[in-house]
Amino acid sequence: MPALSLTAEACHNRDDLQRFVVEHIGINAWPIHSPALLRNIETEGLNLTLAHPFALEKPQMVALMHHMYRMNIRVERRLGIHNAFHCAMHNFEVLIRLLVLEWPVDVAMPTWVEQAPQRVYRALETALPVALAVIDALQEQRVPGSTIARDLLTALGHDYGHTGGTDRLDADGRMLPLSHEDMSEKHVALVGMRFGYPTALILESMAGIRATTFHHRPGRPRVQPANLFEHRITLADVMGCALPPDQWLTHVAVPVLFEKIPHWKRRSIEIAMEEHSLDPNALLAERAGIISDIGEWFHSEHGFFVFIEAFKLRPIPGAHALWGVNVQQKMALVERVLSRTDLLAPLVAQDSSLLEQFACQLCNVTDLKGRLDQGDIDTRLRELLRPFVEVNDERH
Repeated sequence: MPALSLTAEACHNRDDLQRFVVEHIGINAWPIHSPALLRNIETEGLNLTLAHPFALEKPQMVALMHHMYRMNIRVERRLGIHNAFHCAMHNFEVLIRLLVLEWPVDVAMPTWVEQAPQRVYRALETALPVALAVIDALQEQRVPGSTIARDLLTALGHDYGHTGGTDRLDADGRMLPLSHEDMSEKHVALVGMRFGYPTALILESMAGIRATTFHHRPGRPRVQPANLFEHRITLADVMGCALPPDQWLTHVAVPVLFEKIPHWKRRSIEIAMEEHSLDPNALLAERAGIISDIGEWFHSEHGFFVFIEAFKLRPIPGAHALWGVNVQQKMALVERVLSRTDLLAPLVAQDSSLLEQFACQLCNVTDLKGRLDQGDIDTRLRELLRPFVEVNDERH
């Protein structure tokens, strides 16, 4: 029978500690970026049996949600981050999606639970009561308190300190020592300690945060989700397409584009200066990752939907039944756009200038139908986007 704890003395041996963490918690629970968490492990040891019985009372959950929200807002202000998408409320929308994924697959899901992720939450005051209501419903289904506590810490902290690009960059576009996920782990582990989480449960949460890594940093092993929980958090992170089509477009797709454009513009200039010194294959890969016109962007979104359906939805029991139709609906709408070459080709010819204008005009618009009726949007683009509104109208 495997050992369920490691003594404080044994934890001082990094090889033994790494082996124990990887074998019993998961490969993504190592390394440990939080010095305070590591000191705690070396002082108290690591006992796996403390994790499962742990649970937060309702007031503690509310306090944790408020604390994580304030932390995210504070770091955004301190670092001068003005993200269009990767902001504090994104973490709460991911939390609600993750909690819905915890619903037992052999129990019929109430309609209101299924619909909880299918709306935009623009303020903590609207998201918090919905999250608590889903938690109440999960507790009635005897979902363990430790599962709910782990999900809270992971989802609410997974994008702490996000700078808006594919990797964590400074104001000049230079790669910072800690990625988004590293930054989250270092600071969110402290939150787990503050709220009395057992160390093993904190490490499980940190593994979930690391599993959401999408960008592959050169020189590092590629991160992949390694268990059902990690697959669930990575799906919850990318399932903004659970929203109605018009809201997905203006609240998720275009804001993410808006965040990436400055990084692409900067990198395009750098590549032009560095192209003679770069490896040809690396140069080709870098250029392929920079989207320069609206046609390329719609092709990229279509490819992302194919990826989500094949590699994010299908590994999770019940997930395809829950959100498969949402993904296929968006895929069909994007395919419809791509098929209208008569409208799309003239827009593609405008290159990045039209792409940037498109991002500015539609980023976080609350009423796509009303925005399209305004006269400053290209008539061809307006016609391409009308189906995103019409499909939503048909739902009502």
